[in-house]
Amino acid sequence: MFRKRTLAISGIAAFCLLGLSALDFLAPLVYVRGNNALRDAISRAGRKTRPNPDLVFLAIDSESISLDEETDVNQLYGLGGSDLPEARALRLMSKHWPWPREVYGQVVERLIKAGAKVVMLDLLFPTPTDSDEPFRLALERYPEQVVIGSNFVSTPWQELRRLGASPSRPTENLIPQTEKMDDRVGYTNFWPDEDDVVRRAQFRLFLAQLQDRPLAQGEEAMLSFGARGLIKTGHAEQVPTGSDAQIFRYTAPPREGFAPRSLFEIFVPEYWKRIYGEGEFFRGKMVVIGPHGNWQHDEHATPFGSMPGPELHLNAINAALQGEFIRELPRGLAVLITFCAAVLAVTLSLAFQSPWLRIGSLFAMNGVIALIALQAFDRLSLYVPCLAPAAQLNLTVLFGFVCDFAWERIERKRVRLTLERYVSSNVVRELLDRPGEFQQSLGGVVKPTAILFSDIRGYTAISAQTDPHALVSQLNEYLTAMVECVFLYGGTLDKFIGDALMAVWGNVHTDGVRNDTANAVRAALAMREELARLNKSWCARGLQELRIGIAVNQGDVIVGNIGSARRKDFTVIGDAVNISWKLQELTKQFNANVIVSKNVSALLVEDFELQSLGEAIVAGHSEPFEVFSVIGAIDPAAEPSRKFLVPA
Repeated sequence: MFRKRTLAISGIAAFCLLGLSALDFLAPLVYVRGNNALRDAISRAGRKTRPNPDLVFLAIDSESISLDEETDVNQLYGLGGSDLPEARALRLMSKHWPWPREVYGQVVERLIKAGAKVVMLDLLFPTPTDSDEPFRLALERYPEQVVIGSNFVSTPWQELRRLGASPSRPTENLIPQTEKMDDRVGYTNFWPDEDDVVRRAQFRLFLAQLQDRPLAQGEEAMLSFGARGLIKTGHAEQVPTGSDAQIFRYTAPPREGFAPRSLFEIFVPEYWKRIYGEGEFFRGKMVVIGPHGNWQHDEHATPFGSMPGPELHLNAINAALQGEFIRELPRGLAVLITFCAAVLAVTLSLAFQSPWLRIGSLFAMNGVIALIALQAFDRLSLYVPCLAPAAQLNLTVLFGFVCDFAWERIERKRVRLTLERYVSSNVVRELLDRPGEFQQSLGGVVKPTAILFSDIRGYTAISAQTDPHALVSQLNEYLTAMVECVFLYGGTLDKFIGDALMAVWGNVHTDGVRNDTANAVRAALAMREELARLNKSWCARGLQELRIGIAVNQGDVIVGNIGSARRKDFTVIGDAVNISWKLQELTKQFNANVIVSKNVSALLVEDFELQSLGEAIVAGHSEPFEVFSVIGAIDPAAEPSRKFLVPA
């Protein structure tokens, strides 16, 4: 047995390894997305890069582009009739979007005069306009303190290679179109991973990489927007060497690490004084200016959510300033770790016989894997891929349970199927799934139950006029459908008495007296409807229609294993059972197909439409019994849906 378990679990481990390898090769995007989802979870839970206080985000936000000259500039900010430069800037900003480029010239002037180390405009200026001159003069006046953006129009690498793309430069009205890229210009692109999430920053690249050709001798390295800013602030040594994309450690969720400040505020005298200390706030700082908000569609998917482009640049620059880049584990070592996880899973499955110990150990090991990955990310700046090892560990251990319990389950199923040929399925369920409780009831216990009896009217006459083979076939079809109605509403099939049927609710499992009784009545109504359906089918086949009488009673009975020493039945006995059978006989007298006792009506008067049929004397009782006919459910829509298992 031990050898079989070892071989089976080892085989499962090998199968899982092959499955994971196939997933990696045949469905790489699925595998990569899962791996990246775990990577992002580690990024969110792990250590973040401390935000550098010298990095500032001035946002061109909805407040900045929705200024009104009369309401805001003249009245709110008190600049009506003023000829100050800041008043002119606000008036220009209040005209329309896009703003006249004179605004950017004034932004550069104001910030650099306030002491900003570098002003970076995450904006593109590809075409000339009539207002370029003031901006051009500002760019020429502060060439070592200004950076503006360029862009590779087709973002995906594959498309760039196909087109042999080069960056879209600023208009010549602002920056001369020299052969070598002007050092005031940097490309603003971030290339996302396969799942369209930005995790890497590429600080320099060569056109040869984009055009899929060998690198020419002396070819110019193009620098990113962030790299230009780092160089101009004296941090050239912090720009990563080489042209490979670098996975960087984020600072915080969007709008938290580098909170956006509305650009228009620097031109409002009150804000400039109160918030920015007459510009002292910007002294020695790197200021990134760019759009913020969905109006500009400059949002990028990140592990922390959708982030504005300028804030993304600030995160990359901040990571470079502090050397916070993440390395990836070599692929060969990752495969080895996955193999070790398979060996560990097999060892665990063989070492612990108890499923609870095995599951507890599995949870502990999953926690260890997550802890190792998190510690490697935090302390070593190393990403350890944990999807494959965790999947290997869990799949092997969980499928190991199949090896341990397969034969037991097969045997239980065989016993269940055998028993269900003779007793009701819920009795079998209690016997196999809760043998202790079932065993207690075998000796006899008193329980409140609902009892249903049904019987075919005039069956003796029908049997005398019908071919025996057809009669048996029709009776089997009828009883099959009636039993399904009982089982559908959780009843126990107690026995067949010729063409009669006895079912009980509450003897094996109970949902409460009221619910048990309601389910018995629902089963009776379902039997009535099912018989109507069967009669249509039988008429079409030339068979005799059947009529039945059904009675439901509720009361205390004795539940137990009753019979002789050689044969016993798990059944119910008591006065409530006798009354139920005698009520069923009264369906002939009252010409009703479903009747219930007063006990049932008292419980279900709010759920079913009942009609009193008067009182009747039941044999063995001196007191008359009031009986009721069941018309139907008061709110059919609230009744449980049912789907018969017996085809028409």
